[in-house]
Amino acid sequence: MEIGVVQIIAVIGSVFSFLSTLIVGSLAFFMKRTLDSYQKADEKNAADIKEVDKKQTEEVEKLKTQINELKSDLPLVYVLREDFIRTLNNVDKQMSDMNVKLDKILQAKIT
Repeated sequence: MEIGVVQIIAVIGSVFSFLSTLIVGSLAFFMKRTLDSYQKADEKNAADIKEVDKKQTEEVEKLKTQINELKSDLPLVYVLREDFIRTLNNVDKQMSDMNVKLDKILQAKIT
């Protein structure tokens, strides 16, 4: 039995065809697996982003509330610069008036 050239070429062709199919199939399998892992990671990241966004929104709301409370407390707790200066000027005037009165009392005792 003699194997002809045509039969050898047919066997080699079918081996290459089988190998090509095997390579393409394995590449497709690994690509699909990789894409699936990327898709799962993407979904996880999207969920993480939503969670972080929700936390940040809550924190912003807390800060807004604290700022509003501070705004309402400011007039009761702190003194404006102008009010402080006005009050100090009044105290200075009263001290000067007291000084003048004390000088008059001392002058009256001396004379």
